[in-house]
Amino acid sequence: MRNTIKIVKRLVSEMESYIYCNNYDKVNQLADELLNLTKMIKEQSTNIDKYGNNRINKASNDYPGFTLISTLPFLYKPIEVKNYYDGDYLEKFGERRTDDLKSAKVLELHNKFWMSNNVEGGNIFGSIPLELIKKDSANKLLSYGWKETDVSIYEIEEINLKELDRFCSRTFRHYIIATEMRNNTKLVLKFDI
Repeated sequence: MRNTIKIVKRLVSEMESYIYCNNYDKVNQLADELLNLTKMIKEQSTNIDKYGNNRINKASNDYPGFTLISTLPFLYKPIEVKNYYDGDYLEKFGERRTDDLKSAKVLELHNKFWMSNNVEGGNIFGSIPLELIKKDSANKLLSYGWKETDVSIYEIEEINLKELDRFCSRTFRHYIIATEMRNNTKLVLKFDI
């Protein structure tokens, strides 16, 4: 949630700049993004009780050292081969992913999101929170073969990255390990695929 609030602050600042330049088309576009982000914050905050405890952290019993902080809908681009490290599959996959995101007009938003959440490992190579993008963009990505799924986001206590990756690869079929750059928090995103 902290990362989402950081993006909201940046968007408000950008909106102010565009208002001074009388670029109201860009202000409207940013306002739409801002509405989507505030919906995401509202959904996340409904999972916190009045004492600041996460009401859905029961999963931490399932995975010691993991605290479930949120479950959000994401769009992801599925891998179509079993051995994706063989040959140049991932390179071509990355090119197609970039083309899809450009065509849906969400490449910049995708890149900003994943720059603020640095990917450390995992086996999902194209994804974006559904609530960050407009419905038309989501429909376009879906038409390109992207899929929608729920993603459980866990905050992780201190653990060696190699051990975390080993644990996740044995425990989860589809996941991303990321570091939230603002406060250096380790996250695991478990994709329900």
